[in-house]
Amino acid sequence: MNLFARTFVVIASLSFGLSACSPSLNHKTTTEPLQTLKLFPTPQQPASSFPTSIIASSLIHVGKDKARVIVSVANGLIAALDANTGQTDWQLMLPAPQGGEVQLISTPVMIGDKLVVLYQCLEQAVRTSHRMAVIDLNRHQLDPGLPMLEINAEQTASDGKGKVTFNTKTAFSHAELKHFKPAGANLGKVYAGFGSSGDVQPFHGWLFEVDLDAWQQHGVKQAISNILLVTPEADCPSKMEYGTQEMICGGGIWSPTGIAVVPSGKNDAEIFIPTGNGQVDIARHDYANSVLKVKPGLQFTDGCDLDLCKNFNPKQPDEACISSCSNLFIPRLAQGNAPIKPADGECDDKDFWECIAWLDFDLGANTPVKITLANGKDLLVQAGKDGGVYLIDANHLGKQYDRLQIAELCGTKTDGCSRTWMGMIVTEPQHTMIDGEAVVIVSTFMPDKSHPAGLVALKITEENGVPKFKRFWQFPDAKSPEALTTFRSHPSTPTLTQNAEGDATIWIVDIGQQGTLYGVRVKDGQLQIKQTLQGTGRQQSRPLFYSNTVYIASVTPSTGKAFLEAYRIIGNH
Repeated sequence: MNLFARTFVVIASLSFGLSACSPSLNHKTTTEPLQTLKLFPTPQQPASSFPTSIIASSLIHVGKDKARVIVSVANGLIAALDANTGQTDWQLMLPAPQGGEVQLISTPVMIGDKLVVLYQCLEQAVRTSHRMAVIDLNRHQLDPGLPMLEINAEQTASDGKGKVTFNTKTAFSHAELKHFKPAGANLGKVYAGFGSSGDVQPFHGWLFEVDLDAWQQHGVKQAISNILLVTPEADCPSKMEYGTQEMICGGGIWSPTGIAVVPSGKNDAEIFIPTGNGQVDIARHDYANSVLKVKPGLQFTDGCDLDLCKNFNPKQPDEACISSCSNLFIPRLAQGNAPIKPADGECDDKDFWECIAWLDFDLGANTPVKITLANGKDLLVQAGKDGGVYLIDANHLGKQYDRLQIAELCGTKTDGCSRTWMGMIVTEPQHTMIDGEAVVIVSTFMPDKSHPAGLVALKITEENGVPKFKRFWQFPDAKSPEALTTFRSHPSTPTLTQNAEGDATIWIVDIGQQGTLYGVRVKDGQLQIKQTLQGTGRQQSRPLFYSNTVYIASVTPSTGKAFLEAYRIIGNH
């Protein structure tokens, strides 16, 4: 019996969750409300649970017999769950050295029937190795044709006098793996980014290009085809508790949703790399807190004008210089933007670039998205942890068209920001077209009790040929009481779905003792679904949609055990 038929066999024995529109959120009821049907866990379908968190986003594998949700547990367990029952069909523990343990944070990538996983091994809480493994999803085992790859590297320092070695202890794999398959390739290439956990120096931003075909044909010594080191400094003389406050080295590639790989033709791709805080110095080829544009092969040239940039100042970069850089975007305020000056006075004596480093408001927390307007103009949308969203020329990254502050700075003089380091945006924006206009949806959060947060939708319009952001809607309504109580910390990564008529819905989980799934219609910001979860949900994990069902990573607060929640969405969404 197929999944669709089986679902409706059990419909009579299961209860409907809270659905349709909630008047308390100041949104009108839709004429055709959506509903939810809880698939698992229920008393009839208890589903599997796991002893540690599910931090990576889940994936769907459609095998010859059935669909399975592939769950990557933080302790290194890979579990394949029946998509209809939530029960484990098979599982595999990633190998670690004897006496060691596995830590799996980054979301794997699925290539056909192969799952490529990046993880780290620890001994007594110290990272001792970083590994990439390939799992054969049909045979439920490590792929013998792609033996375990251990990540190591050494690059020449920017001064040409020293070497920068990949530091196993301070490197941390957090970013989602990304894949590109050029024409003629069998498996293609996978991109793995590294930053640091807690900005512990010395650390750098590393991006590895792994050629799966060379790995399969010639072994692990040929697997890593190219490496990009974004802060090639042999010495990182940090004296402060947080290494990036001094703008030294750093530049971690750590966004939970990873870099952006945009295919351009059969054999090529554009790769946009967001980097975290650290040292930005064009003369020394240090590219922290920026976005880099490269091609497969990872050979990077910033394209900056040498004359305009000859006296580059990382704390006060010259506008003419950074505007000249064709393959490098360095954030800055736009005309009319208020300075970044939080209420606690932390940045009263600091320029924009010093302030965002001091507050840990790194650009690299967010994944960029490329958008092509109806007139063919290519744009890049990049959100910042500082609450701003940047609109950039995708063909010349130095050209910043607009910057809009969509989330106010956390904290007031009487209501301090509880976790300043969090920022206000850590996400991957979603986008679609409505009546020929590009619409971008960005999720925000707010660790205080005074400022609104949630989903913010922006239209991209043109004024005298110049692209601009225009506010479209915000959910919850910024003036509603709920806007000050929901989204107080990192939510899930949003997911966008589209029905047969082209209407899009954005889905997001607000984390709490009981998390909440929201489904919001993009064309007007109307609430379609509000579903209270059994567990907390899981921040930054992306809800997975398959066959009209949403799968959500969650945690039981009383036990700390992780599990998946699954809800069938009934209606046209």
